[in-house]
Amino acid sequence: MKKIHFRTLGSQFTAAVVGVLATALVMGGGLAFAQGAPASGAGVAEAIAAPNTVNSSSIVNGSVARADMKPGSLPSWAKVGGGTAGTLLAGRGVVSSTRISAGVYQVVFNRSIIGCGWTATLNDNDAGGATAGQIAVERASSAITTNLIVRTYNTSGAQTDTGADDGFTVMVVC
Repeated sequence: MKKIHFRTLGSQFTAAVVGVLATALVMGGGLAFAQGAPASGAGVAEAIAAPNTVNSSSIVNGSVARADMKPGSLPSWAKVGGGTAGTLLAGRGVVSSTRISAGVYQVVFNRSIIGCGWTATLNDNDAGGATAGQIAVERASSAITTNLIVRTYNTSGAQTDTGADDGFTVMVVC
């Protein structure tokens, strides 16, 4: 090839590259450069986070306490003893639990559960095995906003108390 051809190809290539860059800039593509995130301390993400929010780079592992959480943001739950007592054994966000009748228990939470999801499960409260059965959970009434009714059944579907060493756990998530 003659030298004139290389000059022509070179100028055409230069014109093409300049055209592509100009088009990218005009169309909003711009030029991008990657920046490494800092391992700790203030970083780019903090500047993007909205007021009164926390992002993962500003939390030291294990340093978030319950007092740091918005009230009601953690699930409420109750672990209830079985048999005829219906005693509240442990819980969070729960006021009380009582046995109303055979296989019917009421659990009262410290806030409204309207619009929340709830679930219950049979469990063993001692060191043995949980008795097989069924469980159902429902709101106490449309007028009462804090109470759930938990019903326990045997494997035949008959409403009955759980075993004395058994019970149930109910959880409310809003």
